[in-house]
Order: sequence, then structure tokens, then C-alpha cells
Amino acid sequence: MAPRFLYLAWLQETWQAYARATTRPAPQGRPLNLTPRQYGAALLMTYLGEFSLPELAAFVGVDLTTLEEWRESLEFLQVMDWSKSRFAKTFQDTLVLEDFSWQEYEEVAGEFACLEESLRVRVRTKLYPQLRDLGERLVSQYRHGLSLETSWFPTFRRILRFFWALEIFWPSAARARLREKCLPLAREVVWPALGLPDEPELSPEFWETGEFRNLKEILATAIRHVFKDDSC
Repeated sequence: MAPRFLYLAWLQETWQAYARATTRPAPQGRPLNLTPRQYGAALLMTYLGEFSLPELAAFVGVDLTTLEEWRESLEFLQVMDWSKSRFAKTFQDTLVLEDFSWQEYEEVAGEFACLEESLRVRVRTKLYPQLRDLGERLVSQYRHGLSLETSWFPTFRRILRFFWALEIFWPSAARARLREKCLPLAREVVWPALGLPDEPELSPEFWETGEFRNLKEILATAIRHVFKDDSC
């Protein structure tokens, strides 16, 4: 089964749509003069940080000088900025609405940790408060013997599992809250209400056993595969 890399899947779909389009609008509505390969390269820049510019140039199949020249284009830079804002919304919606296996959460989180820092921060500052607020509401209802909003449980579980997996690859100050507040709430209230057994993956030991290097290599292989597509 192919790894669950959400940004790479979005990149491929967006890139293919651009390559097939007869009119290629820019984010501002003006036609773009970028070739499909340049457009794909602009989308790929979201990995810059964990991957170096020479590595990204190799993925695209161009030399470093060519990629640096492309990056001086205003259109190229516009696509880079647009892709981050557009994917941030897509990513948030996906995490809230879809369930993944634990392995898929590790793949999603591992790829997320490879994305450009400003995008990671943008998404985290939207999603983490949602988890914190949901947890605080549920804890308050539970402690006061109030009827629990069970409709919140699936969303709480999905976001919690993502952030737990993310701690393997991008440790943060959120660890204490996840371990001391979110996990007890999940085990005592959410899992039983959803008819789920305790989830052994949600254990601090998992934060120390993840292999980020191996996952990055798997991601690099997947990126190379996408950019071998001669139709783009």
C-alpha cells in the first residue's frame, strides 16, 4: 500500500490539473507562463527546509542553477505562496473529517514535519487550539456530570491521534498536555463511548521509537516517483 503523504498527493493532483488545463490561471486570476515542470517545482518548494534546494532540484530533474533561476520568477513565487495557503485548508479539513490507521497517522505526521516551517506553524496554530478547546469542554462536562457532546468525540480522536504521532517527528511543548490531560480523557471517556478498545499506540513510548530518517527516505522515493511522470 502506498504511504499516506497528504501534501504529495495534493501536489500530484494539483500539478496534473495544471498540466491538463488549456488555460492556466495564476492565483490572482492571470494566465501563468510557467511550464508544467516549473509549476510542479514551485509546488515542491513546500518541502524546502527538511530537503535542501539541491535535493529538490534532483527530484525535479534539473540542475541547481536552473531551479535557482526559476525561483527568481514572480509567478513561481506566487505559486509557492498560494500552494501553502490552499493546502493548509485542505489539510485541516482532511484531519478533522477522515479516520486513518495508526500507520497512516505516522506517515501523515512524518511528512508534515518535512514541510516548510511557516506552513507547519500555520496549520498547528489552527488545529491544536481545536483539540485543546474540545478537551477542555469535554473535561468540564465530565467533571460536572453533564451530558457529554458525543458528536465531538470522533473529531477529538482524529486530532489527538495526529498530534500524538506528530510528537514522534516534531516534538513540542504540547507533550505534557497530550499526556496528562488529553490521553486520560480519551481512555476514560472517548474510547468507551465510541466502543473502541484502549489504543496502545497512544503511549509516550511511541515518541521515542519513531524512525524519522527512514520515513524521510520513503518520502524522498515517493517524490522521485511523482516527478518521473513525463506527462507533466
